[in-house]
Amino acid sequence: MDVQADHRRASTAKELVRAALLNAPFGETVSIKETIAVVRELGPDLTESDCQLIELIMLKAILLGRFVAFDMKE
Repeated sequence: MDVQADHRRASTAKELVRAALLNAPFGETVSIKETIAVVRELGPDLTESDCQLIELIMLKAILLGRFVAFDMKE
């Protein structure tokens, strides 16, 4: 995922998750594992746990019309 341009103004976990998910086309399946990695890279100071990020990703993906691959254990 390339979210370099979209995250410049994003600072909260919700904003970073949204920026990461917007790069996936409508109807695309997004990886929980990859999305968390991108969000952690863009926001190294975030205090949210992986479980909290998973919840944010799941809810935001549904709102944005993306599918979610729960691939954390792979």
